[in-house]
Order: sequence, then structure tokens, then C-alpha cells
Amino acid sequence: MAPAAGLGLVASVLVLARLPNLVAAAGSFLAIYGAAFACYVGGAWAIERAGGAPRATLGLVLGVALVSRLALLPTLPTLSTDAYRYVWDARVARAGLSPYAYPPVAPEVSRLRDHEIYPSLNHSTWRTIYPPGAQAFFRAVYALAPDSVRAMKVGVALAELAALGLMVLLVNRLGLPTSRVVVYAWNPLVLVEVWGSAHLDGLVLPAVVGATLAAVTHRPRLVATLLAAGALVKLYPVLLLPLLLGAALERKGEGSEPATRAARVALATRWTMPAAIFVAILVLGYAPLAGLGREALGSLPRYVSEEYFNPGLLRSLVDHSALTLGAVLVWAAWATWWRDGAPLAARARRLAGGATVLGPNVFPWYAAWVVPFLALAPSPSWIAFTGTVMLAYTFFLGTPWAIPSWARAVEFTPVGLAALGWVWTRRGAKRACPARVSPPRDFTSS
Repeated sequence: MAPAAGLGLVASVLVLARLPNLVAAAGSFLAIYGAAFACYVGGAWAIERAGGAPRATLGLVLGVALVSRLALLPTLPTLSTDAYRYVWDARVARAGLSPYAYPPVAPEVSRLRDHEIYPSLNHSTWRTIYPPGAQAFFRAVYALAPDSVRAMKVGVALAELAALGLMVLLVNRLGLPTSRVVVYAWNPLVLVEVWGSAHLDGLVLPAVVGATLAAVTHRPRLVATLLAAGALVKLYPVLLLPLLLGAALERKGEGSEPATRAARVALATRWTMPAAIFVAILVLGYAPLAGLGREALGSLPRYVSEEYFNPGLLRSLVDHSALTLGAVLVWAAWATWWRDGAPLAARARRLAGGATVLGPNVFPWYAAWVVPFLALAPSPSWIAFTGTVMLAYTFFLGTPWAIPSWARAVEFTPVGLAALGWVWTRRGAKRACPARVSPPRDFTSS
């Protein structure tokens, strides 16, 4: 069954690649994506059940993954035009101007407008929202291939291939079956949003996967370095820092909660250097923008408060951007410090998934960073969400553009099921374990 599912996934992607405009053919896109997702789930289930020769299975997984990716690489992005903005930002910077200071409609950049890139820009009245690490990537690609959207796609794609390679190493390091890589490698969301639309999350994925590998191999400085690099491309890797750095700093035989004052002081000391590295990389990244003041954020504040493509769960109830961002931070803190016996990958999945759906907007590609943790700690509900989140593109089915209420309900149903499953598991665990009497507290070590 697994080879047939792999062929089905490849066939679905090849059909998808032949659609000239995914927005104009949104219904066809969603139907094909549904077929691809069914093949993905069926193939992952069959591979997990079958076992078999690890090398042959990994060969099948990587072969299908590579062919599916290459099928989408030559296509121009139509579902999202963000890649055109990457080219525009690089063009502005190449002209000696700052994309943080001038939106595309500004008269200062009028001489840079053309008939290919400029007409495809979204939010042309906004300045850039991309951090300096992303801008460095744009400029590097532009220097090699000026004004090329396909070159931007290749750059993002190569980064995602690095993430796939790191996933193989990470799965082996954790002693999991190599076949588990299929949960990441065949995921249609990663294929469509990274290899089809060239979203910058493809650049963040190797940082997230590499930092997780560094955490399980107890290399805290590398964790800090990779997450800082990822945060200079997109901000959300910052949320993983306390969790992954804490895991990296835990020594063999040492509990997660040091028992004595001396142990707590020693642990705090071990945090100092990785935290300093993280901050130093961010400071160096933003240093060239210091003279811009608040303009160094570009239109990011405006993006958070004014973009309404697919509002997150909290913002759907209370439209207040500060409250929404606060909820994301509170969730990340809770997911980091809540100790319920779950392994690191499951806690990271909980953190990333919750932060995604609580964010101001849930663009489908925002869920890409959850997918690596699904390979390490599979969750049927969260895997299903990587399929249903694409219903956000029902936005393009009618005019005026809007996501139907039924699509929103179906989209977030797996998230509700995941929450209910966690509550049920917690209740079952409490019933199974008798109450324990807490030992007397040693106040001399508090």
C-alpha cells in the first residue's frame, strides 16, 4: 500500500503543478490537495504498520519526497505572491534604499517599478515586514539572480532540503524508526507552502529541526545560535528557546527541577552563555537598522493589527492584537514549564501548535514548523490540522473573498479534538495514580 500511496502523492502534486493559477482554480486546488493528503495519511499509516527493511523504507520515503518537491519547483507561485515581495525588497536594497522606510507605492521608489514584480505585490502601501535575516537572504539570492522569483524558490527549497536531512539524523538520534520521517517528508502542507509558494518558513525549518537535534545532544550554544538565526528570518523560533535550551542544559541523571540551592545556581550559570549568544546574534542582526528607530519594524505592527485573512482562535472572539500576542506568550510559557511527563517532542508540538492557532492570523504556512514535531511525536489531531488548515483557501472560492463559516469550523475541529484528548488523558492519569503525600520541605535548601 505504501508504494501506491507514494505514487498517488506524486501524481497529485504533478496535477497540481499543471494548474496555471491556484487562486483562479481554488476549488480544483482544494480537491487535489485533499487527494494528496489522503495519500499522505494512507502512506504514513502503511509504512508505520509494515515495518520492513529500514533502508528500503527510507529510500521509498525520500524518493517520493524528492520527486514531489521537484515537481513543484519550476512553477511560479500563485496561491501566494509573497515571493514577489522578496524580490522587491532586494531590488529596493540594491538601489541603496531601505525597504523598512519606503512602501512600494512611495514616490522614492517609483523608478524601481516594473511590469512583472510590482503588479504582483500584495499590500503595496505597507513597508516590509521581514526581519534582517530574511532581507540578507533576499539580497544574496538577488545578487546571484536579479529579479528572479524562481531563484528565490530555489533558495528556500534548498534550505528545506537541509531540514529534511536533519530530520533523518534527528529520528536516528532519538532511536525512532527511520520510517517516521515520512510524517514530515510527505506532508502536503510543506510541499505546497514551501516548494510551491516559497514561503520563508522553509528557511526557518532547518533552524528549528537543527536546534531540536542540538537540544537532544546537549549542545546549548548551538541551540541558541540556530534559534537566533531562525528568529532573524521569522520571529516565532524565539518561543522555542526556553524549552529547547532547558532540555539541552539538563545533564544525565539530573532531574528537571534541581533539588538544592547550589544546583539551581549552577543551572542558572549554565544558562548565561547560551542566552548571551542568542541576544548577541539578534543585536548584531538588527544593528545595521539601529538608525531607523521604530521604522526597523517596517509595517509589522500594522500587519499584526490589520491583517484579517484567517484570524486565530482568540482573535475570532476578541479582536485585540495586544491581547492576542499576550496569549501566545502565556501559552508558550505554560507549554515550556508545565511538567506532565510528556517527552520533549510532544511538549514542543504542544507549544508550536498552540502558538500557531492562537496567533493573530493562521496562514496555512504558519503551521509548517509544527510538522517536524509530528514526526517525532505523532498526533492524529495535529496531523489532521495540517490538512484542514488549507481550508483557509476557501477564501478564494467566491466573491467577495471570505472564508465560509463551515470551512472555519472544519479547519479548527482537529485543534478542539487535540484539546479534548489532552484533557481526557490527564483525567485518566489522575484516576490511575493514587494521590501522593508530599515530603516535608527542606527550608534550608529553598
